[in-house]
Amino acid sequence: MAGFHALQWHHATTADATLEPSQPIEQLSWHAPAELVMESFHDHVTLFPESTRLPEAEQRFERTDTRYAGVLNANQKLSGMLLARELHSRQSGALSTALQVPWSQVEVKHLMEPIERLPVLDRGQLRQAKIGDIAATMQAAGKNFVVIEANGAIVGFISSLRILAATGESVRLYPKATTFVEVFTALKHPEITDS
Repeated sequence: MAGFHALQWHHATTADATLEPSQPIEQLSWHAPAELVMESFHDHVTLFPESTRLPEAEQRFERTDTRYAGVLNANQKLSGMLLARELHSRQSGALSTALQVPWSQVEVKHLMEPIERLPVLDRGQLRQAKIGDIAATMQAAGKNFVVIEANGAIVGFISSLRILAATGESVRLYPKATTFVEVFTALKHPEITDS
């Protein structure tokens, strides 16, 4: 990641997603403008209510051929982001056990990445950033998503999967632990345990 730097960011609050079209994906380098990989909630993004159960979420991911989705609270405001791969992760099994319910009864709100934990960049920052800067920001935050806002409203996001699709290079993320559960999860991370 030499030559790229993490951008100054802050944490999100639950907010409405403004509709704005996203750019088509083409093969890009990490030096390309970051705006080329921004997505809006208007195009191609699956949205789930927080109460969606995991089997229904899995079916919708398969029907729409998507790998991530936004999660909306009861007020139809963005409350988090969800990767499809999390549906059958260790965490979903642990949640099922902890909640003492079958996997099929777990709701996406328990697996999503809450919006309050995601890094937020201003649209002005995005206009000057390169894709590599966004990847460095994701690494610094330890998150698969960066949220973009303009005038205090969320207008879109960038996912690590979109960067991979656009550049052919993955963003290497390592768990950042701030609670005991996160420390425990980090110690079981494949990058740590497989070496």
